[in-house]
Amino acid sequence: MLKSALPTGAVTSDMEKAISELLRKTLGNNCDIAIEGLSPIPGGFSRETFSCTAMVTQGNTKEVLPLIIRKDPPEEVSILQTSRANEHELIESLRANTSVPVSRSYGYELDPNVFGSAAMVLERADGNGKTSQLFNGAADADQAEEVMRHLCEVLVELHQADISVIDPRGILQDPREVGIRTSSWDDYMDSTFEYYLSTYDDIVYDPSSIILLDAYLTLRRKRPRPLRLSVVHGDFNPANFLYKNGKVSALIDWENSRIGDPREDLGWMTTMDILSNTHVMDYPKKEGGFISYYNKLTGWNVTKEEVDYFTLFGSANIGVPVQSAIYRRIAGEHRQFMHLYLIQSSAPAIPSMAQLLGYPGSIPNETTGVSS
Repeated sequence: MLKSALPTGAVTSDMEKAISELLRKTLGNNCDIAIEGLSPIPGGFSRETFSCTAMVTQGNTKEVLPLIIRKDPPEEVSILQTSRANEHELIESLRANTSVPVSRSYGYELDPNVFGSAAMVLERADGNGKTSQLFNGAADADQAEEVMRHLCEVLVELHQADISVIDPRGILQDPREVGIRTSSWDDYMDSTFEYYLSTYDDIVYDPSSIILLDAYLTLRRKRPRPLRLSVVHGDFNPANFLYKNGKVSALIDWENSRIGDPREDLGWMTTMDILSNTHVMDYPKKEGGFISYYNKLTGWNVTKEEVDYFTLFGSANIGVPVQSAIYRRIAGEHRQFMHLYLIQSSAPAIPSMAQLLGYPGSIPNETTGVSS
C-alpha cells in the first residue's frame, strides 16, 4: 500500500459515487447506497488504500458493509506490477473452494477514468490487525498459541490446494508477466533465475549491488530438492493476517500471489518475523514451532537449510522490483519522493544478503544463523 492522500471535495464525491456504482453491479441495481467515512489507510508501498462504510438499503432490508478500497498508484511510482482483476479472481476462488479465511471482493474496475486508476472494493474483515499484540507479553499473548496454530493450518490448506481448481485460467503462473514458467519445479526455478539475472542492469545504482548478482548466482547454483509447486501467498508476513478469538479471521493482501515453491512463504515469514520483532515461527510451541507443525501437517519435512535458502530467495523476489523502482528515481525518470524513501529499508538488505551468503567478516545473521 501507498500512504494515500486524504480525498476531499469533488474527489471524495467522485470516489464515493464510483464505490456505489461498483457495489450495485454485485448487489443489484435496485440498491440505495450511501458511503460514509471515506478515509485513507497509511501503510506499505504498493497500493493506495482507503476504508469506508457502505449503508445499503434494498426495500425494507438495510445492511452495513465495512469496506476497503485498493487503488493502483500512479504508473511512474508503481513498484509491483500486479492486477486487481487477478487479485479479485483469486480471492473469490479461495472463498468458493477452500476454508482459507479471506475478505470478500465485491469487484474491480480497470478503467482509470472511474477511480483515477485501477481499483477493487473488498470487505473490511473483522479482527485485530495489530499482530504484535500477540507477542512479547502484550495484551493478546494468551491467544498466540491457538492463532499461530490456525495460521499454520491455513497456510497448509493453501499450499495443498489443487492448483487447477484455484487457478483454472492460469492467471497465477506468471502474474507479473516476466517470463516465469511453471510446467515443473525445475522450469519454475530456471525461469525465475533468468528473470532475476535479466533485471540486474536495471538495479545497479551502487557498487554494493554486485552482492545481488552474487545472490542470484548462488541461489541458482545451490538450489534445494524439488517440492511440488503450490499457490503461494507471496507476502506471507505478520502484518498480513487478522485474528479474533484465537483464530485467524482473514489472510489479506493477495496481490503478489502466484504459483511457486511453498517454502517461499516460510522463508519470507521467517525474514519478516525477525524484522517485525514478532515470534510467529516459534509457535505453536506445543508442536515445536511453526515449521515443525507445518511438517506434521504436510509430511514434506522442510529443513532449516531449506528455509534459509528461501529466506534469501524471497528477499531476491521482492528485491528485484524494489531495487528497480529506486534505480528509476535515481536515474531521474521521475521526481516522486517515495522511491528515495525506499532506500531507507532496502539499503540494509544488501549487507544482510552478504551475511546470508556467508561473506568473510560477516556477523551471524539473526534471521537464519548463517555466518562466515
